[in-house]
Amino acid sequence: MQATIFIPPEAMKTVEAIRSLDYYDRLSLNDDAATDLAAAPGYFLNTDALHIAELPAFARIAVSLSPAQSEAYWQTVTAPAELRGVVYAGAPHLPPHYGDIIRYWSPITVSDFHQNAVYYQNVHNAYLVQLTVAGGSNAADPYAERMPADDLLTDGIVFSIKGLAARLKGCDPQHFVEVSIPIDPVILGIEHDGLRSTEEYSFDTMGQWERIYLRVADIMSSPNPNHVAISALRSEFQDYGYVY
Repeated sequence: MQATIFIPPEAMKTVEAIRSLDYYDRLSLNDDAATDLAAAPGYFLNTDALHIAELPAFARIAVSLSPAQSEAYWQTVTAPAELRGVVYAGAPHLPPHYGDIIRYWSPITVSDFHQNAVYYQNVHNAYLVQLTVAGGSNAADPYAERMPADDLLTDGIVFSIKGLAARLKGCDPQHFVEVSIPIDPVILGIEHDGLRSTEEYSFDTMGQWERIYLRVADIMSSPNPNHVAISALRSEFQDYGYVY
């Protein structure tokens, strides 16, 4: 089962406009101020991993997590550097049951773009991933195509939301939690360097932000209602692919 991530109508409009575009076409739009959508709501949402739906018109918000709440927000919503970018299932420093949690909220679909992603692992969680010959034959052939034996869990920007269970006790299961998430233009830029860096993700209250909505029922049915982990954002370079 995968949870649905709800977004505002204006964000859905952007998602639909760029969903079918590749890296080159998307950046071509951004070259012209008249068609540039990089600052539009929904532009950086990780549509390859998220099951997205438009927020119902009369949705009721049970809890709102926004930077206006100051310390209460910063203590609840984080973008851990050790969970950012390319992370495989055997990584040495993952939270308990992380694989189950991330697959529930934002399971990745591995594609041709992920070839050689193993060489761009998160620097905090990099390890020697065993490579196996694709198709299971020609194991001795040094030129045979090889793929990682471990599962690729994420390649986007993961946001960790903790401590919701107690706050949602008694809430209507069909109400929503509103979560504001920031856009870091450096880490989400057109190079892998920012994504793979050890730099902390920037939470600029005056910068660009996205809003996503999680249904209370989905949170309470998740592997850990007190730890929601969502690969919510993609980098601009994410669908370009990995080369080595």
